[in-house]
Amino acid sequence: MRITKIERVALHLPYKERVREHLRKGWNLGNRATDEEFEERKDEFHRQWRKSSPPSVQDSLYWVHTDEGLIGLGEGVALPDDQLQTYVGRSPFEFIMDDSPGPLQMAFYDLMGQFLGLPIARLLGPSRASAPLAYWSQCFPPETMQQEAKIALEMGFKVHKFKRRAHTDVVEQVAAIAEVTPKDYELTIDANQTFGTLERALAVGRELKRYPQVHCLESPIPQGDIEGYRTLKRELGYPLAHHMGNPEPIAALHSDVYDYFILGARVANTMRNAHICAARNKPFWMQLGTEATGISVLFMLHMAAAIPNATLAHVSLFLLLEHQLLQEPLKIENGQVIIPNKPGLGADLDLDAVERYRV
Repeated sequence: MRITKIERVALHLPYKERVREHLRKGWNLGNRATDEEFEERKDEFHRQWRKSSPPSVQDSLYWVHTDEGLIGLGEGVALPDDQLQTYVGRSPFEFIMDDSPGPLQMAFYDLMGQFLGLPIARLLGPSRASAPLAYWSQCFPPETMQQEAKIALEMGFKVHKFKRRAHTDVVEQVAAIAEVTPKDYELTIDANQTFGTLERALAVGRELKRYPQVHCLESPIPQGDIEGYRTLKRELGYPLAHHMGNPEPIAALHSDVYDYFILGARVANTMRNAHICAARNKPFWMQLGTEATGISVLFMLHMAAAIPNATLAHVSLFLLLEHQLLQEPLKIENGQVIIPNKPGLGADLDLDAVERYRV
Protein backbone atom coordinates (compact mmCIF):
# COMPACT_ATOMS: atom_id res chain seq x y z
CA MET A 1 0.00 0.00 0.00
CA ARG A 2 1.45 3.34 -1.13
CA ILE A 3 0.29 6.89 -0.60
CA THR A 4 -0.72 8.50 -3.89
CA LYS A 5 -2.16 11.86 -2.84
CA ILE A 6 -2.85 13.95 0.26
CA GLU A 7 -5.69 16.47 0.30
CA ARG A 8 -5.90 19.22 2.91
CA VAL A 9 -8.98 21.31 3.68
CA ALA A 10 -8.85 24.31 6.02
CA LEU A 11 -11.76 24.77 8.43
CA HIS A 12 -12.95 27.58 10.69
CA LEU A 13 -15.04 26.18 13.55
CA PRO A 14 -16.82 28.55 15.98
CA TYR A 15 -17.60 27.64 19.56
CA LYS A 16 -21.21 27.32 20.66
CA GLU A 17 -22.83 30.65 21.33
CA ARG A 18 -23.71 29.83 24.94
CA VAL A 19 -20.03 29.65 25.93
CA ARG A 20 -18.31 31.82 23.31
CA GLU A 21 -17.97 34.99 25.38
CA HIS A 22 -17.10 33.03 28.52
CA LEU A 23 -14.25 31.34 26.64
CA ARG A 24 -13.08 34.70 25.36
CA LYS A 25 -12.91 36.00 28.93
CA GLY A 26 -11.23 32.87 30.26
CA TRP A 27 -8.48 32.93 27.65
CA ASN A 28 -7.89 36.69 27.62
CA LEU A 29 -8.40 38.03 31.16
CA GLY A 30 -5.10 37.25 32.85
CA ASN A 31 -5.15 33.62 31.79
CA ARG A 32 -2.78 31.60 34.01
CA ALA A 33 -1.82 34.61 36.14
CA THR A 34 -1.49 33.93 39.86
CA ASP A 35 -3.67 35.94 42.22
CA GLU A 36 -0.74 38.25 42.97
CA GLU A 37 0.07 38.76 39.28
CA PHE A 38 -3.57 39.41 38.47
CA GLU A 39 -3.93 42.05 41.18
CA GLU A 40 -0.72 43.75 40.11
CA ARG A 41 -1.63 43.89 36.39
CA LYS A 42 -5.43 43.95 36.62
CA ASP A 43 -5.93 47.05 34.43
CA GLU A 44 -3.62 45.67 31.73
CA PHE A 45 -5.42 42.30 31.75
CA HIS A 46 -8.82 43.98 31.44
CA ARG A 47 -7.59 46.02 28.44
CA GLN A 48 -6.38 42.83 26.76
CA TRP A 49 -9.72 41.18 27.33
CA ARG A 50 -11.70 44.12 25.93
CA LYS A 51 -9.53 44.16 22.79
CA SER A 52 -9.78 40.40 22.21
CA SER A 53 -12.05 38.64 19.71
CA PRO A 54 -14.36 35.68 20.32
CA PRO A 55 -12.27 32.50 20.00
CA SER A 56 -12.68 29.89 17.29
CA VAL A 57 -10.71 26.93 15.99
CA GLN A 58 -8.60 26.98 12.83
CA ASP A 59 -8.33 23.35 11.83
CA SER A 60 -7.11 21.30 8.87
CA LEU A 61 -8.59 18.02 7.66
CA TYR A 62 -6.48 15.54 5.69
CA TRP A 63 -7.54 12.82 3.29
CA VAL A 64 -4.64 10.46 2.57
CA HIS A 65 -5.28 8.42 -0.62
CA THR A 66 -3.54 5.13 -1.46
CA ASP A 67 -3.07 2.86 -4.47
CA GLU A 68 -5.34 0.33 -2.71
CA GLY A 69 -8.24 2.77 -2.98
CA LEU A 70 -8.28 3.31 0.79
CA ILE A 71 -8.54 6.83 2.25
CA GLY A 72 -7.22 7.70 5.71
CA LEU A 73 -8.57 10.60 7.74
CA GLY A 74 -6.54 12.97 9.90
CA GLU A 75 -6.77 16.44 11.38
CA GLY A 76 -4.73 19.07 13.13
CA VAL A 77 -2.40 21.93 12.32
CA ALA A 78 -1.81 23.00 8.72
CA LEU A 79 1.22 21.41 7.04
CA PRO A 80 2.76 23.04 3.95
CA ASP A 81 2.23 21.37 0.57
CA ASP A 82 5.94 20.59 0.12
CA GLN A 83 5.95 18.66 3.39
CA LEU A 84 2.84 16.72 2.36
CA GLN A 85 4.56 15.71 -0.86
CA THR A 86 7.37 14.00 1.07
CA TYR A 87 4.91 11.26 2.08
CA VAL A 88 3.66 10.50 -1.44
CA GLY A 89 4.94 7.16 -2.69
CA ARG A 90 5.59 5.84 0.81
CA SER A 91 3.71 3.25 2.86
CA PRO A 92 1.80 4.23 6.02
CA PHE A 93 3.43 1.19 7.66
CA GLU A 94 6.76 3.04 7.55
CA PHE A 95 5.41 5.31 10.30
CA ILE A 96 4.45 2.76 12.97
CA MET A 97 5.36 4.30 16.37
CA ASP A 98 6.61 7.46 14.63
CA ASP A 99 5.18 10.77 15.82
CA SER A 100 6.94 12.90 13.20
CA PRO A 101 3.96 13.00 10.75
CA GLY A 102 2.03 15.10 13.29
CA PRO A 103 -1.61 15.47 12.20
CA LEU A 104 -1.13 12.80 9.53
CA GLN A 105 -0.40 10.16 12.16
CA MET A 106 -4.06 9.33 12.73
CA ALA A 107 -4.63 9.10 8.96
CA PHE A 108 -1.75 6.64 8.64
CA TYR A 109 -3.08 4.50 11.49
CA ASP A 110 -6.57 4.75 9.99
CA LEU A 111 -5.15 3.35 6.73
CA MET A 112 -3.21 0.57 8.46
CA GLY A 113 -6.33 -0.48 10.35
CA GLN A 114 -8.45 -0.47 7.21
CA PHE A 115 -5.82 -2.48 5.31
CA LEU A 116 -5.59 -5.12 8.06
CA GLY A 117 -9.30 -5.12 8.89
CA LEU A 118 -8.67 -4.02 12.49
CA PRO A 119 -9.84 -1.07 14.58
CA ILE A 120 -6.93 1.20 15.53
CA ALA A 121 -7.25 0.07 19.15
CA ARG A 122 -6.65 -3.56 18.15
CA LEU A 123 -3.82 -2.49 15.86
CA LEU A 124 -2.07 -1.05 18.92
CA GLY A 125 -2.51 -4.19 21.04
CA PRO A 126 -5.08 -5.94 23.24
CA SER A 127 -7.82 -3.40 23.90
CA ARG A 128 -10.90 -2.64 25.97
CA ALA A 129 -14.32 -2.07 24.44
CA SER A 130 -14.66 1.47 25.80
CA ALA A 131 -12.66 4.37 27.20
CA PRO A 132 -13.58 7.13 29.69
CA LEU A 133 -14.10 10.73 28.59
CA ALA A 134 -14.43 13.90 30.69
CA TYR A 135 -16.53 17.00 30.13
CA TRP A 136 -14.55 20.27 30.01
CA SER A 137 -15.21 23.86 30.99
CA GLN A 138 -13.17 27.04 31.21
CA CYS A 139 -13.45 29.30 34.29
CA PHE A 140 -17.12 30.03 33.62
CA PRO A 141 -19.31 32.04 36.04
CA PRO A 142 -21.07 29.88 38.66
CA GLU A 143 -24.47 30.02 36.93
CA THR A 144 -22.91 28.98 33.61
CA MET A 145 -20.88 26.25 35.29
CA GLN A 146 -24.09 24.93 36.82
CA GLN A 147 -25.80 24.84 33.43
CA GLU A 148 -22.82 23.10 31.84
CA ALA A 149 -22.87 20.48 34.59
CA LYS A 150 -26.54 19.80 33.87
CA ILE A 151 -25.70 19.36 30.17
CA ALA A 152 -22.81 17.04 31.01
CA LEU A 153 -24.99 14.88 33.25
CA GLU A 154 -27.70 14.61 30.60
CA MET A 155 -25.07 13.52 28.07
CA GLY A 156 -23.83 10.73 30.34
CA PHE A 157 -20.61 12.21 31.76
CA LYS A 158 -19.29 11.26 35.19
CA VAL A 159 -16.16 13.45 35.29
CA HIS A 160 -15.98 17.21 34.72
CA LYS A 161 -12.72 19.12 34.47
CA PHE A 162 -12.70 22.90 34.68
CA LYS A 163 -10.25 25.78 35.02
CA ARG A 164 -9.58 27.82 38.12
CA ARG A 165 -8.48 31.40 37.43
CA ALA A 166 -7.58 34.43 39.55
CA HIS A 167 -10.63 36.43 38.45
CA THR A 168 -13.12 33.75 39.55
CA ASP A 169 -14.12 32.20 42.87
CA VAL A 170 -13.62 28.45 42.57
CA VAL A 171 -15.59 27.73 45.75
CA GLU A 172 -18.64 29.50 44.29
CA GLN A 173 -18.22 27.57 41.05
CA VAL A 174 -18.08 24.23 42.87
CA ALA A 175 -21.04 25.16 45.08
CA ALA A 176 -23.13 25.92 41.98
CA ILE A 177 -22.21 22.58 40.40
CA ALA A 178 -22.87 20.69 43.63
CA GLU A 179 -26.45 21.98 43.70
CA VAL A 180 -27.33 20.04 40.54
CA THR A 181 -25.03 16.99 40.59
CA PRO A 182 -24.86 13.76 42.62
CA LYS A 183 -22.03 13.20 45.09
CA ASP A 184 -20.25 10.80 42.73
CA TYR A 185 -20.00 13.41 39.95
CA GLU A 186 -16.22 13.91 39.93
CA LEU A 187 -14.74 17.40 39.57
CA THR A 188 -11.13 17.94 38.56
CA ILE A 189 -10.04 21.53 39.23
CA ASP A 190 -7.19 22.61 36.96
CA ALA A 191 -5.52 25.68 38.41
CA ASN A 192 -2.54 25.72 36.01
CA GLN A 193 -0.47 26.76 39.07
CA THR A 194 -2.54 29.94 39.53
CA PHE A 195 -3.01 29.49 43.28
CA GLY A 196 0.60 30.61 43.31
CA THR A 197 1.33 29.85 46.95
CA LEU A 198 0.98 26.73 49.03
CA GLU A 199 -0.87 28.72 51.70
CA ARG A 200 -3.59 29.85 49.30
CA ALA A 201 -3.98 26.36 47.82
CA LEU A 202 -4.41 24.95 51.33
CA ALA A 203 -6.89 27.63 52.38
CA VAL A 204 -9.08 27.20 49.29
CA GLY A 205 -8.68 23.42 49.39
CA ARG A 206 -10.05 23.31 52.93
CA GLU A 207 -13.13 25.23 51.81
CA LEU A 208 -13.60 22.80 48.92
CA LYS A 209 -13.66 19.85 51.33
CA ARG A 210 -17.31 20.70 52.00
CA TYR A 211 -18.20 19.40 48.53
CA PRO A 212 -17.80 15.64 47.90
CA GLN A 213 -17.87 16.25 44.14
CA VAL A 214 -14.31 17.64 44.25
CA HIS A 215 -12.15 14.67 43.39
CA CYS A 216 -8.82 15.94 42.10
CA LEU A 217 -6.62 19.05 42.03
CA GLU A 218 -4.51 19.51 38.92
CA SER A 219 -1.37 21.66 39.05
CA PRO A 220 -2.53 23.80 42.00
CA ILE A 221 0.96 25.23 42.66
CA PRO A 222 4.25 25.12 40.67
CA GLN A 223 4.57 21.53 39.49
CA GLY A 224 8.18 21.07 40.54
CA ASP A 225 7.46 21.85 44.21
CA ILE A 226 7.54 18.26 45.46
CA GLU A 227 7.45 19.23 49.13
CA GLY A 228 4.54 21.60 48.51
CA TYR A 229 2.60 18.81 46.82
CA ARG A 230 3.47 16.51 49.69
CA THR A 231 1.94 19.00 52.11
CA LEU A 232 -1.20 19.39 49.97
CA LYS A 233 -1.66 15.66 49.82
CA ARG A 234 -1.17 15.26 53.58
CA GLU A 235 -3.41 18.18 54.59
CA LEU A 236 -6.20 17.88 51.99
CA GLY A 237 -6.19 14.22 50.98
CA TYR A 238 -7.08 14.96 47.34
CA PRO A 239 -5.48 13.05 44.48
CA LEU A 240 -3.02 15.42 42.78
CA ALA A 241 -2.48 15.47 39.01
CA HIS A 242 0.21 17.09 36.93
CA HIS A 243 1.62 17.14 33.39
CA MET A 244 4.52 14.75 33.00
CA GLY A 245 7.88 16.45 32.54
CA ASN A 246 8.27 18.78 35.53
CA PRO A 247 9.65 17.58 37.84
CA GLU A 248 11.71 15.01 35.98
CA PRO A 249 9.51 11.87 35.63
CA ILE A 250 11.61 9.52 37.75
CA ALA A 251 11.78 12.04 40.58
CA ALA A 252 8.02 12.65 40.30
CA LEU A 253 7.20 8.94 40.39
CA HIS A 254 9.49 8.10 43.30
CA SER A 255 8.24 11.06 45.33
CA ASP A 256 4.82 9.36 45.44
CA VAL A 257 3.07 12.73 45.81
CA TYR A 258 1.70 12.91 42.26
CA ASP A 259 -1.21 10.52 41.91
CA TYR A 260 -2.31 11.08 38.31
CA PHE A 261 -0.30 12.01 35.23
CA ILE A 262 -1.41 13.95 32.16
CA LEU A 263 -0.03 13.01 28.74
CA GLY A 264 -0.44 14.14 25.16
CA ALA A 265 -2.00 12.02 22.42
CA ARG A 266 0.76 11.05 20.00
CA VAL A 267 1.25 7.29 19.76
CA ALA A 268 4.98 6.81 20.40
CA ASN A 269 5.38 9.51 23.04
CA THR A 270 2.23 8.48 24.88
CA MET A 271 3.13 4.79 24.85
CA ARG A 272 6.62 5.56 26.17
CA ASN A 273 5.33 7.79 28.97
CA ALA A 274 2.55 5.33 29.79
CA HIS A 275 5.19 2.64 30.43
CA ILE A 276 7.09 5.04 32.69
CA CYS A 277 3.91 5.70 34.70
CA ALA A 278 3.15 1.99 34.84
CA ALA A 279 6.48 1.33 36.56
CA ARG A 280 4.92 2.87 39.69
CA ASN A 281 1.33 1.77 38.93
CA LYS A 282 0.23 5.32 38.12
CA PRO A 283 -2.83 5.94 35.91
CA PHE A 284 -3.07 8.84 33.49
CA TRP A 285 -5.35 10.71 31.16
CA MET A 286 -4.61 12.12 27.72
CA GLN A 287 -5.46 15.68 26.82
CA LEU A 288 -5.99 17.32 23.43
CA GLY A 289 -5.43 20.94 22.46
CA THR A 290 -7.95 23.21 20.80
CA GLU A 291 -7.42 21.90 17.24
CA ALA A 292 -9.50 18.81 17.87
CA THR A 293 -12.95 17.74 16.73
CA GLY A 294 -14.58 14.36 17.21
CA ILE A 295 -12.01 12.89 14.80
CA SER A 296 -9.04 13.54 17.09
CA VAL A 297 -11.04 12.52 20.15
CA LEU A 298 -11.91 9.18 18.59
CA PHE A 299 -8.24 8.55 17.73
CA MET A 300 -7.27 9.39 21.32
CA LEU A 301 -9.89 6.99 22.67
CA HIS A 302 -8.65 4.18 20.42
CA MET A 303 -5.23 4.72 22.01
CA ALA A 304 -6.74 4.83 25.50
CA ALA A 305 -8.53 1.53 24.97
CA ALA A 306 -5.21 -0.15 24.11
CA ILE A 307 -3.09 1.20 27.00
CA PRO A 308 -3.64 -0.63 30.31
CA ASN A 309 -3.13 2.38 32.64
CA ALA A 310 -5.00 4.94 30.47
CA THR A 311 -7.92 4.54 32.84
CA LEU A 312 -8.74 8.13 33.83
CA ALA A 313 -11.27 10.27 31.96
CA HIS A 314 -9.53 11.76 28.92
CA VAL A 315 -9.95 15.43 28.09
CA SER A 316 -10.98 17.51 25.09
CA LEU A 317 -13.10 20.63 24.67
CA PHE A 318 -14.55 19.41 21.33
CA LEU A 319 -18.11 19.34 22.69
CA LEU A 320 -18.05 23.13 22.99
CA LEU A 321 -17.62 23.44 19.21
CA GLU A 322 -20.66 23.97 17.02
CA HIS A 323 -20.09 20.54 15.42
CA GLN A 324 -18.11 17.36 16.08
CA LEU A 325 -17.71 16.80 12.29
CA LEU A 326 -18.74 13.15 12.67
CA GLN A 327 -21.84 11.70 10.98
CA GLU A 328 -22.69 9.92 14.21
CA PRO A 329 -21.63 12.03 17.22
CA LEU A 330 -19.75 10.23 19.97
CA LYS A 331 -22.12 8.94 22.61
CA ILE A 332 -21.25 8.75 26.30
CA GLU A 333 -22.76 6.08 28.54
CA ASN A 334 -21.90 6.16 32.23
CA GLY A 335 -18.81 8.22 31.44
CA GLN A 336 -17.56 5.83 28.73
CA VAL A 337 -17.39 5.97 24.93
CA ILE A 338 -17.81 2.68 23.08
CA ILE A 339 -14.89 2.20 20.67
CA PRO A 340 -16.09 1.47 17.11
CA ASN A 341 -15.38 -2.10 16.06
CA LYS A 342 -14.94 -1.19 12.39
CA PRO A 343 -11.51 -1.15 10.69
CA GLY A 344 -9.42 1.98 11.21
CA LEU A 345 -10.99 4.93 13.00
CA GLY A 346 -14.42 3.42 12.42
CA ALA A 347 -16.29 6.68 11.88
CA ASP A 348 -17.37 8.82 8.94
CA LEU A 349 -17.17 12.56 8.42
CA ASP A 350 -20.26 14.70 8.14
CA LEU A 351 -19.40 16.16 4.74
CA ASP A 352 -22.19 18.74 4.90
CA ALA A 353 -20.63 20.10 8.10
CA VAL A 354 -17.20 20.11 6.48
CA GLU A 355 -18.53 22.25 3.63
CA ARG A 356 -20.30 24.56 6.08
CA TYR A 357 -17.08 25.35 7.97
CA ARG A 358 -14.67 25.16 5.03
CA VAL A 359 -12.49 28.22 4.57
